[in-house]
Amino acid sequence: MKKKIVTIFTCAMIICGAFTMDTYVWAEAAEPEVTAKSAIIYCADTKEIIWQKNSDQQMEPASMTKLLTCLIAAENLELDDVIEVPKEATNVIPTKMYLQPGEKITVEELMYAALLTSANDAANALAIETAGSIEKFADMMNERAAELGCTSTNLVNPSGLSANGQLSTAYDMALIAEEALNNETVRKISSTTDHTIPATNLYESRELKSFNMFLYGASREIDGMTFTVKKYDGVFGGKTGSLSKEYCTMVTGLDCNGVEIYTVIMDVNMASRFDDMKVLMDYSKANVSKYVAFEKGHDFGKVKLKGGTTNRVTAIAANGGYVNLPVGASESLVTTKCKYTDNLMAPIEKGQRIGVVEIYIADELYNTVDLVAESNVKEGWYFSKWGITNVQTVVIGLLLICAVVFTGAVLSLRKRNKKRRIEIRNKKLAEEAKRQLEREEDLKKRNWHF
Repeated sequence: MKKKIVTIFTCAMIICGAFTMDTYVWAEAAEPEVTAKSAIIYCADTKEIIWQKNSDQQMEPASMTKLLTCLIAAENLELDDVIEVPKEATNVIPTKMYLQPGEKITVEELMYAALLTSANDAANALAIETAGSIEKFADMMNERAAELGCTSTNLVNPSGLSANGQLSTAYDMALIAEEALNNETVRKISSTTDHTIPATNLYESRELKSFNMFLYGASREIDGMTFTVKKYDGVFGGKTGSLSKEYCTMVTGLDCNGVEIYTVIMDVNMASRFDDMKVLMDYSKANVSKYVAFEKGHDFGKVKLKGGTTNRVTAIAANGGYVNLPVGASESLVTTKCKYTDNLMAPIEKGQRIGVVEIYIADELYNTVDLVAESNVKEGWYFSKWGITNVQTVVIGLLLICAVVFTGAVLSLRKRNKKRRIEIRNKKLAEEAKRQLEREEDLKKRNWHF
């Protein structure tokens, strides 16, 4: 009986210890189940893949492509620029806003049509206005995607319509969506639920309603199918896409407990698209928690350098150090370590990378954030290559001048004192000789003999 009691007590202590020990152990959450052939949950704040399914498999992105189209348009055109629609832009299959050749419409209205109702003719018009042709615009799209770190994306048109070579991945589309929705204009338009395009010179006013029903919640018919979707708190934008009822895509931007999450699904049928997306967003809300190791701009001390007007420059964090701390993990497990650039030489420009700060969870490297220079450091004078600053050079120069002046003054004083002593000595000798002479003369006069 006593043995059983001891055994039970021991087991209880072990179980309690498992909850109180500050170790890097937590229960794994159940994996999300989606019908999409490719999917990803990507945390923009930590640059971390929270969960993925075939996220590096190339597939057609469909109308998610329009996020990149509108990003490039926003970066190269003015919103109030008026475009005269070329006939080439209108030669496209629905979905379309039925632009007319010669119709005059602003860049902003075309972006609303492209992002809210996925108008292919609007995307074409933006592309032609930006680059001169759809082919040249496709080159711009691929260059911009490569800048974002997309390694498996090749686009041949701005609309996302099916075409030979029009390919991307769930991971690449998450990167593109992050950049696009970080653009103030694209984010504002993508988060809009309803918009009215005023009447133009060739067409009456157009009423737009976003296909992203997570923004507002509704029962709605799309391509002959009725969907009921509840508004999802935290969704701030995204884009749907479809090539058929059996091939759809979607990307959503979600504010999840203070962290920006991008969820992407590809190759999913229309009946399951919104359900799959909700599964991923639910999983994100249940499993993503934001811990701030440090804020953007945090001071990480001075870094030594040579060749500058100063021999140190302040290193600050280029971005915030955010950690998705798994359930059950203690904040005390998060530590940081700075690594500065060796043999740093001036000139240094403000914002220049001068090191990294590594973020660890339980001594395992979790993420790195660049350290950048807080200010400019100009090239210094000759002695700066040995780490002596301009100010130090001036101070040293002044000290040397003072030393030379002092030494000269001392030597001059010594010389004067020596001369004076010699003069005094000679004067004394002369006086003594004079007195001796006077005594001798006096003796002669007195004729004293002794």
